[in-house]
Amino acid sequence: MATIKAFPALRYNLEKIKEISLVVTPPYDVISTYQQSQFYRAHTRNLIRIILGQEKKGDNQQNNKYTRSAAYLDKWIKEGVFIQDKSPAIYIYQQLFDFEGEKISRLGFIGLLKLEPSGKGVVFPHEKTFCKPKEDRLSLLRSTRANLSPIFGLYSDSDSKIENLIKNKCRNKPLLDFELEQVRNRLWMITDPDFIIKLEKITGSKKIFIADGHHRYEVACLYNKLSSKAAQVGKSQKADKLHRLNSAYIMMYFSALESRGLKVLPTHRVINNLPNVKLYSLKQALAKHFIIEYFTNYADLSQKLKSAKITEHFFGLYLGNKIFYLLKLKKITDKNVKHPAGSYKDLDVVILHSLIFKKILGIKEENSRDQQILYTREENSAIQLVDSKKYQAAFFMNPPQPSQISAISESLKKMPHKSTYFYPKPLSGLVINKLDMEGASHVAF
Repeated sequence: MATIKAFPALRYNLEKIKEISLVVTPPYDVISTYQQSQFYRAHTRNLIRIILGQEKKGDNQQNNKYTRSAAYLDKWIKEGVFIQDKSPAIYIYQQLFDFEGEKISRLGFIGLLKLEPSGKGVVFPHEKTFCKPKEDRLSLLRSTRANLSPIFGLYSDSDSKIENLIKNKCRNKPLLDFELEQVRNRLWMITDPDFIIKLEKITGSKKIFIADGHHRYEVACLYNKLSSKAAQVGKSQKADKLHRLNSAYIMMYFSALESRGLKVLPTHRVINNLPNVKLYSLKQALAKHFIIEYFTNYADLSQKLKSAKITEHFFGLYLGNKIFYLLKLKKITDKNVKHPAGSYKDLDVVILHSLIFKKILGIKEENSRDQQILYTREENSAIQLVDSKKYQAAFFMNPPQPSQISAISESLKKMPHKSTYFYPKPLSGLVINKLDMEGASHVAF
C-alpha cells in the first residue's frame, strides 16, 4: 500500500560543521520567537535561516524570507556546507531521552514516501489544517524546491519485523551522535541494497498515519500537482525532469505505533473573554455532567488526573484562588449531549470541546483563533495566566493514546486543533531532500 524508497540526502558537511547540534533545529511549528532568535545566534549556518526566516522591513515579492531561504540553501550548497550523498540511502534515526524518570529509546528511519491522497487507503491524517500555515509552507517549498524537515509518520509493527530489521543495522558507529534539548540523537546512513529491498517490501503493506506535518503533507500534494503542469523556469531539462519526478515523493520519518518511545504529551487549554455570567455559573453547570473533587495544589490534582483508566474521562480545572478541581465525567444520559459516532466520541479532547466548550461555555472551535483559547503544554504557565487575571480558566488534559489516534485517522475523522503533541520531535537539518539536485537519482533499487 505504501511506496517507500531510499534517496541520496543533502546533509551538513561534517568537515565544515564540527558541532551538528549548533545547526539543527526542532520542526518550525514548535519554535517560539525567542527560540528563533536563539537559533540565529547559535551558528551562522543554522537551518533556522532556511526553515523559519525572519521578516524584515521593506520585504517585497522579489526579496522576502522565502527568497532569502532559497538563497541561503543555494549558497551553502555551493560553499560545500551542504553535500549530497553519492548513493540512495535509508537513514536510521534513534532518539534517547528521559521520560518520567525512565530512560527511553525510539528507533525509526527516514526515507521517501510516495504521495497519496489523504484517507484513500495509504496515508491517514488526524488533525484539521488551516490556510495560513499551508500558504507559508507552500511559499517556502516553491522557493527552495526541497523537503527541509521530515514529516512524522507512524505505521503498525506489531510483529516487530521492521524494528528487528533496522536494529541489525545499528551495530556500527553512527554517522551522527549528539544531544539537543535533553534528547540524544543518533543517525546511521544505510546504502545496503538487500536491506533497502527488504524494508521496501515489508513497508509496502503498511498504512501510514501522520503524527506531525499535516500542513506540509497537504502542501506537498498540491505542489506535486503544480509541478507536473509547469516546468521550472531557468532550470536545465534534466533538473526539471528530476524535480517533477521527485516532487511525487515526500521525506518522512517513520516510527512504529507500538514503540515504547512514542510519547504523546497533553496540550492544556486556557480560556479568556468569557462572559461573567457563564464563569459564575460554570461549576454549577459542570456538576450536571461531572463528579467534582477539590484540591489545594496542582501536584495532587495531576496525580489523580493521570490515574484515569482508558474508559474514564478526567479533566483538571483551575479558576484561581489556589483551588483546583478534578472533573470526572458521569455516564451521559442527556439526549441533548451529542457526540460523533464511533470511537471519536471517547476522546477526552472531543468531550472537552463538544460538551464543556461548545455546550456549556458556548465556545465554537473556530473562535479559538480570536484568542479565546490558548494552548500550552506548561501547567505552571497555565496557572500563572489565570492568577494574573489575563485568563479566566485553565483546563488540564490527559493525552490520547497512539492507538486512539490511529483509529480516528483510519475512520477519516479529524481531531480538534492541538489534540496531540508527539515527543520527542524528529529534528530538522539531519537530512534534506532536494527535489532538483543533479547527480544521484532518487530511485529505488
